[in-house]
Amino acid sequence: MLFLNKFNPMHIKAGTKIADMLTSTSLKQPTFVTLLYIFFLTILINNPVFANSIESQRKDYLAAEKALDTKQYKTFGKIANTLKDYPLYPYLRYEYLRKHLWKVKDKEIIAFFKRYEDLPVTDNIRTAWLKLLIKRGHWQTFLDNYTPQSDMKMQCYQLQARIQTNNQNFLLEDIRSTWLTGESLPPQCDSAFELLYSSNLMTSDLVWERVRLSMQNNEIRLVNYLSTRLDPAHKALAQQWMNIHLNPYKYTYKPKLEDTTTAREMLTHGVLRLAKQDVAKALKRLNELKDNFSFEPDELAEIQRTLAVLAAKSNSKLASQLLDQIDNQHVNEEVFHYRLRTALADLDWPILKKWTTGKASNSDIDLRWRYWHARALEETGEANKANQVYAQLAKERDYYGFLAADKINVAYSMNHYPLPENKEEYVRVESLPAVKRAYEFYKLGMSYPARREWHYALGKMTSYQMQIAADVATQWGWHDRAILTMGRAKAYDNLVLRFPILFSELLDKYAKKRNIDPSWMYGLVRAESAFIEDVKSPAGAIGLMQVMPQTGLETAKSIGLKGFKTSKLKQAETNIPIGSAYMKKMLDKFDGNMILATAAYNAGPHRVSKWLPKHGCEQPDIWVEQIPFNETRKYVSRVLYFANIYDWRLETEIKPIRDRMTMITSSNNNLAAKLSCTAIKISDNAHVN
Repeated sequence: MLFLNKFNPMHIKAGTKIADMLTSTSLKQPTFVTLLYIFFLTILINNPVFANSIESQRKDYLAAEKALDTKQYKTFGKIANTLKDYPLYPYLRYEYLRKHLWKVKDKEIIAFFKRYEDLPVTDNIRTAWLKLLIKRGHWQTFLDNYTPQSDMKMQCYQLQARIQTNNQNFLLEDIRSTWLTGESLPPQCDSAFELLYSSNLMTSDLVWERVRLSMQNNEIRLVNYLSTRLDPAHKALAQQWMNIHLNPYKYTYKPKLEDTTTAREMLTHGVLRLAKQDVAKALKRLNELKDNFSFEPDELAEIQRTLAVLAAKSNSKLASQLLDQIDNQHVNEEVFHYRLRTALADLDWPILKKWTTGKASNSDIDLRWRYWHARALEETGEANKANQVYAQLAKERDYYGFLAADKINVAYSMNHYPLPENKEEYVRVESLPAVKRAYEFYKLGMSYPARREWHYALGKMTSYQMQIAADVATQWGWHDRAILTMGRAKAYDNLVLRFPILFSELLDKYAKKRNIDPSWMYGLVRAESAFIEDVKSPAGAIGLMQVMPQTGLETAKSIGLKGFKTSKLKQAETNIPIGSAYMKKMLDKFDGNMILATAAYNAGPHRVSKWLPKHGCEQPDIWVEQIPFNETRKYVSRVLYFANIYDWRLETEIKPIRDRMTMITSSNNNLAAKLSCTAIKISDNAHVN
């Protein structure tokens, strides 16, 4: 098929001429010329001019960049002039302007802004140019081309520019908005603030509002400074608040304050500060203060949540009592987590049933809430009610949904719903300038600018368009962008896009070689890196299986992998053999327990060993909930859930999640005790001694 979307006249003329010749009544047999035309058409079809052109443009783009870097400006100009219809041409203009900003005329820069306002890097050059205008004192040009900046210094320069150009419209109001913050501000703001201080807008009420913000931000030095601008009454309050902050136990005792919103805010601040030192003292002080101060329900809820969480974190005997005092409608994700941990640690099923009765106040904890409500019902003898909850929950494609399905022995609900085909929208999304630029960077192997352009493009899309874009990325082979795009769109039902089968030759090979569950391995890679081969985490973990450099070095030695370099962890050919070997090492260390091995892969084996029961054994779903690191707890459940998705994607028998969740046994148990624990079903009592 010809690339008719470019309507190349050469193609059309050649095709027409050949068609005329082949249909000519005077043509009795193919001539040499006819055969030559047919040969020429074949070349056009198999090697279209457009395909050659785009490849040539890519090479020329790289050549132009090299010429610019080496200051061969004539060569750069010649090449750049041939690339004006190439999607990345704006970047050649950008790079030239960026490197010559100090000598380029203002009108050229302004023209660039107007023409390429949709370029992600345009704001970078704008900010650099604005700083240059500040140095030159070109305030009016600065104002004419200023756009909102995140840098507070630049925001203050904008106020300064308005003063310099006598632009008074809403100036004082904007200065007040900038000044009203709980943080210290840079000296670039001083000239603007002098205007505010001498105006009628500067009142004790306004200063007090900033004092409040500063106290909330624990900026005591700033409060001290602001106090000099307060009237005597407000100044005394500020001093009392600072005293409460510095010594909450002393200054919240019988405070000489009227029952006002401000007083309650100060005392709340003090009680919460005290709670970090001693929960019991904070609780006692709160009960004393409630006799004289009428705290609002929301004020009390904030204090009670903080006290309860701090008590639970420190394993205080007060934890259960404090957690119980919180009304269910005020239970957030953190409070529910500690309620769950506290109840499960004590195997207090009646209190857990109470705490999970009714609807969860937060959709983020809904499935978790419902599963543990069913577990509590089951453990308190209400099996029929528990099964009803399990049946509803089993319809969800989720870790807790799969656990519920296992409870009542029903098949998992994968709920895979691909996006209906829409060729017109597909073409429209693929043709967006930012998407085209992302594609070109992707083809050039320039991952950072490719991702930047893609991210920028998504910012202007609806959820539906993002899903189309994810499909576009998948067709390109850019699967990690597809995964992340579906997540950003909050579109979770297209499992083919969200869970691609990549690096299968290596993953299958090493899963077999290490005798590892392949779906578990795919699930771990998906959770670790979303299949981004060269990714590096803030903590320093590298590549598909997020291997730490030291772990990589040690594991490479243990498996006899020669020529190891940390940089090679960004290559699947090195990362997967090492990562899979470490998975196997963790699996062996914890006697084949996949949950413990998964947790150890994330948090380290030493921590996991410390988290094991002191004696006896513990049901795996209970143990997972009590992992003290939120990241690791969520990671373990996510990897197990992903493993089930990959059972489905790999078209193998779906292994029930319960079969990947064996009993958690104490490291002190002897073999007989461990065998006894292993024989216990997941629905039995949680602790066996």
